Amino acid sequence: MADQQRKAPPINVEDTLGLEGAARMLRLGLEAMKELVDKGEVPAVRLNQKHTVMLREDLIEFLRSEGRRQAAERKKSAIGNRPAANASASGQARRVSKSRRTKLPDLRAYEQADHQS
Repeated sequence: MADQQRKAPPINVEDTLGLEGAARMLRLGLEAMKELVDKGEVPAVRLNQKHTVMLREDLIEFLRSEGRRQAAERKKSAIGNRPAANASASGQARRVSKSRRTKLPDLRAYEQADHQS
């Protein structure tokens, strides 16, 4: 029966990444990648002070799980911000758009003064 157990396929060099390669794959800076490893958010093996190795499949799984977690948070936040279905149209709070642009001053008075002189 032991002979019939599945053996994991051998790991190739292409299946592993160092800190720099992992940071590029996740589109992060090196320090942000180191922080994820230090916090234990991304599985990694520290071979010595200079070499940290990660499996590409673990980084892909991290992206999948973190993406699902964040999507669930956004969905929950969006549901919490919706007005109640039975709220009347007049009773609904209207979202006021706050423009980041500043309103430019009306320069017509200055232009008219220039033309009169």
